[in-house]
Amino acid sequence: MAVRTLRVYLDGIPVGTLSQSSQGALSFGYDSDYVAQPDPTPLSLSMPLLADRHRDKAVRAYLEGLLPDSEGTRQRWAREYNVSPNNPFALLTHVGRDAAGAVQILSPECDSADANDRTGDIEWLSGPDLVVLAQDLATHQTDWDPGRFGGRWSLAGAQPKIALFRDPESGQFGIPRDATPTNVIVKPALAGYAGHHINEALCLRAASEAGLLAARTEVLELAETEVLILARYDRFHDGAEWRRVHQEDMCQALSVHPALKYQSDGGPGIGEVADLLNRLPVEDRAVNAERFFKAVAFNVLIGGTDAHAKNYSVVLIGSRAQVAPLYDVASAAPYDQRERLQSSMKIGDHWKMLDVNTSDWTKVGRRLGIPADQAVAWVDELREELPGAFERGIRALPESLQPEAKRMAERIVEHVAGKWKPNLTR
Repeated sequence: MAVRTLRVYLDGIPVGTLSQSSQGALSFGYDSDYVAQPDPTPLSLSMPLLADRHRDKAVRAYLEGLLPDSEGTRQRWAREYNVSPNNPFALLTHVGRDAAGAVQILSPECDSADANDRTGDIEWLSGPDLVVLAQDLATHQTDWDPGRFGGRWSLAGAQPKIALFRDPESGQFGIPRDATPTNVIVKPALAGYAGHHINEALCLRAASEAGLLAARTEVLELAETEVLILARYDRFHDGAEWRRVHQEDMCQALSVHPALKYQSDGGPGIGEVADLLNRLPVEDRAVNAERFFKAVAFNVLIGGTDAHAKNYSVVLIGSRAQVAPLYDVASAAPYDQRERLQSSMKIGDHWKMLDVNTSDWTKVGRRLGIPADQAVAWVDELREELPGAFERGIRALPESLQPEAKRMAERIVEHVAGKWKPNLTR
């Protein structure tokens, strides 16, 4: 089998070529014309612009990071497109047209205009269509099957979701059939975790109320189902059309396969992220250290047990890189637990969140270049601010969901205050 190639674009701009050898090895090279542009944006921090060719490890980690963690979804796509579920190159040949960040992956046979034409060719969904879509997603949580409402997009993560376009004026949802970017992510309620969509909306709103950057959310009630709507922070309207903003998660930036996203499995911890942030432009270092420290502190205080390296990202614009808004945040504190909650990243000397103390926070701060007194002050400020932030977050939800949100917030605030206890015996 000859070498196969795919063309890579960042928001319609040709960037380079992905290659897969007959043995399956992956590589990527930037176009010389792209590198010669003023202040070009790298595809990944793990693939610097100055290198002639990037080899399999970094390329594979990056591509795998664009795909779902859900094995069922990959298997469904593999059957649909007659490819291997373990071949990210083959999968993205079919679903890479609209992925995380600004990246678009197209076959070399596609006209370059296919990456940039935004003619408004959108298949609009009726109210009943959206209900059916949400029900299909909720029913097919292991393979994310949206029924007849699929598109050529890919989203990372383990939770079922779909990317759609939402008209900001009418509020109507649709599926782009041209290069128009999706601008929202729709998640159904999760089986096994009652009210998880409420939990995520509440926690992200509380983060925003507490002064942290966080993805904007909304919970929609559709007939007998509910969905979480997240506005994509990697999309914006420039006054004329919708644009993509490039971003990548910390695993991609560090050339770590997403299967190793948890530190306990050998993945990145605070030290590795700190080293990455310290290599970024000096003008971004202070804001990145503060954003990442506060994001970690927020997750520890609320009992956010899934805050692994894939749930922190950086936004890339030219040579600049800044820690992205919080996303995929939820607390485990409202659910039945047999033991105290464990952090996805070790905090100082401790894994158990309620064991984390002032000494641990000073160690985290020191690793990020933050003075000890400043690190402790930020944690204390968050601890003081969060009860009120959750109260305001409750009021921002639909009235019918507020009783459930209040019940959740009570347990979360107990964790913030250090008074939370498991409610099940071993």
